[in-house]
This record gives sequence, C-alpha cells and structure tokens, in this order.
Amino acid sequence: MFLPTIPLAWALRAAGHEVLLANNGAAAKAIANAGLHAVDVCPDHDVFGEFMAASYAINTTPSGQSRPRRGGLGLFGEDMAEGLLALAKDFQPDLVLSTLEQGAGPLVAAEMGVPHVEQSVRLAWAGSNDLARYYRKSIADYLEPTRTRLELPCPPVEPTTTIDVRPPSMGGQNTASQWLMRYVPYNESRLIPEWVVAKPPRPRICLTMGSVLPLSGDLAALTDLLTMLANLDIEIVLAFGEVDLSSVGRLPDNVRPVGWMPLSALLPNCAAIVHHAGAGTSLTALACGVPHLVIPQNADQPANAAVLVERGVGIRYDLADVTPEAVREGLQQLLDKPGFRIAAGEVRDEIAAQPSPADIVARIEGLAR
Repeated sequence: MFLPTIPLAWALRAAGHEVLLANNGAAAKAIANAGLHAVDVCPDHDVFGEFMAASYAINTTPSGQSRPRRGGLGLFGEDMAEGLLALAKDFQPDLVLSTLEQGAGPLVAAEMGVPHVEQSVRLAWAGSNDLARYYRKSIADYLEPTRTRLELPCPPVEPTTTIDVRPPSMGGQNTASQWLMRYVPYNESRLIPEWVVAKPPRPRICLTMGSVLPLSGDLAALTDLLTMLANLDIEIVLAFGEVDLSSVGRLPDNVRPVGWMPLSALLPNCAAIVHHAGAGTSLTALACGVPHLVIPQNADQPANAAVLVERGVGIRYDLADVTPEAVREGLQQLLDKPGFRIAAGEVRDEIAAQPSPADIVARIEGLAR
C-alpha cells in the first residue's frame, strides 16, 4: 500500500526538498525504480513475506492452538521500527510522513520531536473516520511492547494531520487536520504498447481479480467466465499479473492477456472494470471515470465495495454468489445503463478538482520546522 504515496514524494522532491523513503525488500526496490532515494531498513528480512505467512497462520490455525507468531498490520512496524529509528537519527528529518498501516511512523516522529503526517491510501476510511481510528489504535496497541523495549515516548493518539485521498462524495473530508488531496494513480512504470492509448473499436473491459478467481489453485472459474463472455461484442483485457494462464487453454478471440499493466494507462479507454475491490484498483478506476463490477473477498475489499455501490458507480457480487452468468449479467448492466457511467464521470471530475500533490507541498512545509 505504499505506491499511492509516490506522487506526493515526487511533488516534495520537485519542490526542492530532501526526501528519503524507507521500506523493505521488493517495495524498497520499487521506490528506487520510481526515481526516489530509498533505504531498506531491514535487509535481512522479507517483511511482506512474514506478514503473509502470519496472516495464513491466523486464518488456518485451529482455535485454541498457538500460532507461530503474531500477525496483522502491526507486524510491519514491529519488524521495521529499529531500522527506521536508526535511519531517522542519521537523516534528521523535519517531518515524518507515513501511512496508517506503518505504525512505526508515529513512534519515529515522537522520538525525533517532529510533526507526523499520515497519508491515507484507503477508499473506505481515513483520518477521523471510526474505522481509521480503530485500526490506528489497534496497531499502536500491537506496537506497545516495541515502544517500551526501545524506550520511545508515547506518540499522540492522532497524527498532526491526515491527507485524505477519497473524493468528498465518498467520504473525503477537508478540515484543519484532514486535508483533501487528489488521488494520482501510480502502478509502477512499464513500457506500454501503442494499442493501450488508442480508442478501441468496441467496448474494452479490464478484468483484474488478484487472487479472487483462482480459488482452488487453478483457473477453472476464469475459464468458465471467459467462455461466458466470449460471444459478447467486447474486448477483454486480462490483467492477471504473473499468473500462469496455461491451464485456461486457448483464450477466446476477444480476450487479450497483458500480464502486469499500469491500470492508469489502460483504464481511460475502458468501458468497465471487473475487479476484487482492492483500494488501489478502486481509486485508480474512480480517477479514470470507469464503472466497476466488484467481487470482494477479504481485508478492506467488502468495505470498498459497499462505498462503490452506495455512490452508484458499480455493482457488487459476493464471492459465494459469483457465477459466470451473474458476471455476464452485471457487466451487461454496466454497459447498457448510462447511470453507472454518469456517476463514474462525476466522481472522476470530483477527484480532478481536488488539490494536487504539488498543492499539498506548501501545507506540509508549514508543518515542518
């Protein structure tokens, strides 16, 4: 969830500020590939891998049996706190900016005696929202043993300010301590083919489901879905990352697999997107004015799906109710009923009217000493 912070880091750097980003493993390398200085604060760990392993253990260990280790979002701060603190003491920042998910950010800011800015990267909550406060507190509680062990001062309960990337009609707020900022999509850089930016001759549909469709270790559900959609007069762009599609067999003629593809480049020419309701995918599609068909599975996906449906920009199917026929019917509604595209266009314009990351730089400068 660090990629949405990259545009603001670019804006700060372009304004002449010294910006240093800290992360771990593949995430740290992705930051460097974005043209920013990055430090891997725990190079002997794969923090994301440990988070995924702990999450798997939480979901699969029978009740009453001990788990290998604690898990949850607080794990990122637990593993990275010492490295972040050592880096901050060397770098001497005037301000610390982090996401809510990185609970070591408030600890480092408190120790250094500098303001802490929290950039939200979610669609369903931010800032003073009840869910945001719940997660902020649960992460702080998780990190209390780490704070005590490192003899760090207690940070304030709330950040100095929160940057809220949600459009106002979907919960975004602009107050003295919660600033609206335009969501600028960044999905890593890729060399894209020319057809991506050309207007398609028929409706183009993006299908990107993360781990939702390959439910049982195979792609049978995807095969059924593509077969059901094959006779529609549409182009399906299959953005499934590095998933091996060989088990699907011969793809229908109207399906184009692309592997990893920056959605911000692909979606402007799409008529709809079918996805898992992840925050980054949802916000990118909103910024591009594209209607959604969402199939949420876990984490914040159900909450994101609820917000999308309430605003009128999409249709939701719960995982238990998903069939190829249902997805075909829902997709047909998105294409045939103009209300979805009108609402999506309204939200796109709303996002475009919010202050850009460059506009936020001056406000951040006002917080720094």
